[in-house]
Amino acid sequence: MSDSTMPTRLGGELYVPYSVFSALGVSASSEDNVLNLSSGGETLSFSTTEGYVYDQNLNSYSTPAYDMNGSVYVPVKLCCGKFGLSYSTLSAYGETVLRITDGSASSDSSFASAQSSAIESAINAYKGITPSQPSDNVPPTPPQPTEPPIPEVEEQPAQKPARVYLTFYGAPTTGTTPAILDALQSAGRLATFFLPTDTSAWPDDIIRRIVAEGHTPALLLNADEQTSSEDMLASLTAANDRLNFLTGVSARIISNDTGCNKLTQAQRDALTGAGYRLWDATLNCGDDTQSSARAYATTAQQFASTTATIILRLHHSRNTAQTVQLLTGYMSRQGIPSSRVTFGTTPINSASDTR
Repeated sequence: MSDSTMPTRLGGELYVPYSVFSALGVSASSEDNVLNLSSGGETLSFSTTEGYVYDQNLNSYSTPAYDMNGSVYVPVKLCCGKFGLSYSTLSAYGETVLRITDGSASSDSSFASAQSSAIESAINAYKGITPSQPSDNVPPTPPQPTEPPIPEVEEQPAQKPARVYLTFYGAPTTGTTPAILDALQSAGRLATFFLPTDTSAWPDDIIRRIVAEGHTPALLLNADEQTSSEDMLASLTAANDRLNFLTGVSARIISNDTGCNKLTQAQRDALTGAGYRLWDATLNCGDDTQSSARAYATTAQQFASTTATIILRLHHSRNTAQTVQLLTGYMSRQGIPSSRVTFGTTPINSASDTR
């Protein structure tokens, strides 16, 4: 890949050079500044100079082609629909990858899991990131312990969770969170974002996007039994003031980073008395410490071992977006429902008898 062949978005539509479709069996020809693409008896004709596009039946369309980077860029959605192809976007290593396939292709989740290393290598090659080379003056790196193999994902498990609450802990980042939100939007899933009460770490535009796309904003304490109730409530109030200023909403759902059981009963009473609902994650995805393929596989294994409701803790790491894409694909295949946390939902936490 190079800058001259990268997909782009124009007028809200994804575009690629027409040669992408040529590689998938679509014939291309050009005459009098008109690009003709054809496959399976279907034809699209694009005039970049006059801005029109029509098919073999002279039906016209509203997404023209454009001359860019020395090539003709054509609309992905229109061409895929016309020539019997499919397209999707994959979130990988902080980037969005466009995938165009024919009917013989594997699922996105299977492809992303199997080709994780190849995708990372391609992205790094485009960015000019190369593995460090050994130097004569630097002692060789001692051999690292061999990682255990990534477990197989059971596609027809005997058990599955009754419901999964997707929750994201920590401060969003401009480098990783947009791809996470893209993955959730593509999967049609809503989630809960536990934002640290230190609002200096909040990227304002991303906070606005979280709320605008229907996700639940929640607040994350970092407290222990020595933290006064007054300090906790003051930090929550300050964070809510900022959240309300940015989005017009306030958060009544909260969690403690190390678990609600690390708070005293008096602290919990003060929080619930102030109108907050305490939640805890029941399963850590491990997306912040493992590759996306391993985080997905180990989490899917946990899903297959229970029928209980799971509150899944995810993060904002470079592997999170791809992990979300893999997991939501698996959940869709298994018919596992998910929800965002709402104020009317009965809390599930380690300091309560509610499970």
